Amino acid sequence: MEQQASQVSSPLSLVLLPGLDGSGRLFEWFVKALPPTLKPQIICFPKHEDDYGALETDVLRLLPQGQPFVILAESFSGPLALRVAAIGHPHLIAVILVASFASRPVAWMPRFARHIMRPLLFRLPGQVLLMRWFLFGDSAPVALIEGTIDCLNSVDPAVLAGRTKAALTVDATEAFLRCPVPILYLGGIQDRLITPQTSERLKSLRPDLECVMLDAPHFLLQRAPAAAVKAVTDFLWRLKPAGRHRD
Repeated sequence: MEQQASQVSSPLSLVLLPGLDGSGRLFEWFVKALPPTLKPQIICFPKHEDDYGALETDVLRLLPQGQPFVILAESFSGPLALRVAAIGHPHLIAVILVASFASRPVAWMPRFARHIMRPLLFRLPGQVLLMRWFLFGDSAPVALIEGTIDCLNSVDPAVLAGRTKAALTVDATEAFLRCPVPILYLGGIQDRLITPQTSERLKSLRPDLECVMLDAPHFLLQRAPAAAVKAVTDFLWRLKPAGRHRD
């Protein structure tokens, strides 16, 4: 009981791994909705890095030391979080995948699509329309649209193309199955990029996976931050201190 009381009274570190842009700036809406019991630590990716292996090294170096923590990974970062978790950090208590994947993120996209990912694609006109359809959903606030464009424009398009290729070819299924801590999958019913079928596929591989689907698009942390925070806090509250790690 003393151990549980201590964990409740002190903030739990919530390590946030960002989406494709890697800046972490788009966590703004979600972080504002977090309760005092969760202490966010945003890990920003080096602007030149597009390889999961190198990013894994960066993340491992920046994880909290000597205290329990949770990793929340958005979209692109899901496989990265799973790879880090599979190593078996002694203080990691859970992983949360947000609109993410372990492999084949866009099931309807042919495998050869990775070969056409070029830097120019990330600077073509009409991107706002595509982002509205795939990322933001209907009636997205102007601040979110402008903030996303600004974040993407701050990264070299060659790096964005490289990260997209990495996401389309990564396979972290083994890491997903070996992950020694509970996993929450947080998805959007309106997500047109990472569809709800992704969570169903992951659930079939690992029945203990907990799934919560929100009435939101791909950018669910930005469009439904309060609901996302509730799902996260409910999940963490249900974890038993003595049973967080699986054998």
